[in-house]
Amino acid sequence: MRVRIVGFLSCLVGLAVLSFYSARVGSAAVDTIPEISRHRGLPNGQEVRLTSDVKIAEIGSDRFTAEQGRARIDVLIPDDLRRDWDTTRPGIKPGDYVSLRAAYRAPGYLEAREYHVHKGRRLKIWVSVAALLIVGLLVVKQAREGKNA
Repeated sequence: MRVRIVGFLSCLVGLAVLSFYSARVGSAAVDTIPEISRHRGLPNGQEVRLTSDVKIAEIGSDRFTAEQGRARIDVLIPDDLRRDWDTTRPGIKPGDYVSLRAAYRAPGYLEAREYHVHKGRRLKIWVSVAALLIVGLLVVKQAREGKNA
């Protein structure tokens, strides 16, 4: 019984370490809106990738405003993506998560090259949190049963 609990806790610690490593190392290669806002002198046309915790704040007919933290930037939808945007836009609402690859344009907006709206991401986050809580409760229950035995 004790070996099983130790093995289970070892797996949880390993998962936590891998998650921490991924957050520290993976985020170094990802652009963020605050970074883009601080570096307004980016070369015109430089490619940026926004893939982490970016939400749609406002939606327009040919653009949207992306938000991360308290920083915002406008994202223009070019003509070659307009057909897709026109069919996708009615299903998008403020607060939806989005990832995109875009070109920086002076005076401080992005021109989308690819974008993906992550429908249902908020639900996925809450399901993951619920699963983590259930696993935590099971670990505590197993530990208590082990002490009582």
